[in-house]
Amino acid sequence: MRTPRHHEQTRACRSTTHSGRQAASAQARRRRSRALLVAALAAATVAAGGAPAQAQPVSAAAPHEGPANAENRERVHQSLSTDGVEKAIDAAESHKGKPYAWGGTGPNSFDCSGLVQHSFKQAGVNLPRVAQDQVRSGTRVSYSDARRGDVLYWTDSGGHAYHVAIYLGGDRMIDAPRSGGKISERDVTRYDLAGAVRL
Repeated sequence: MRTPRHHEQTRACRSTTHSGRQAASAQARRRRSRALLVAALAAATVAAGGAPAQAQPVSAAAPHEGPANAENRERVHQSLSTDGVEKAIDAAESHKGKPYAWGGTGPNSFDCSGLVQHSFKQAGVNLPRVAQDQVRSGTRVSYSDARRGDVLYWTDSGGHAYHVAIYLGGDRMIDAPRSGGKISERDVTRYDLAGAVRL
């Protein structure tokens, strides 16, 4: 006679021996060691001049590149040309008046990070989808040092980026503001403004 599935799961999950706790502790130590190794490798890659994979420019390279081609890729950090900046801004401005929609990535509606992602893609830059990840894709600078084309970001009390916009210069920005709003140029909102990201 088969034991009911519920009891199988209960027995499998229940640890009644000291050795079970030791095994779980050893697994936790291995996971921490792996996480530290991955973090160290990522830091070494960035220090050696590599950008995060998600922040690489969009290119028509072959799908499977060898090491030689990977080394020749242009870094996104602080490398976006003036023409690239203007292409991104032009793309954002072409959507003025379109409605904000949470999760919107275009072409008829956008949320804040959807607009930023779409606009920079037109300039050849492949950004991640959400605000927090976009903030990690470039070099952070203070708002006082922001330049035209930088991505402005706002954070909550925990430091999590909840809004992004494209800086136009002269204390002006373009963004998809909130539910009920439309994509537009407006004055930079200073409340919760954390800084800017240069791509």
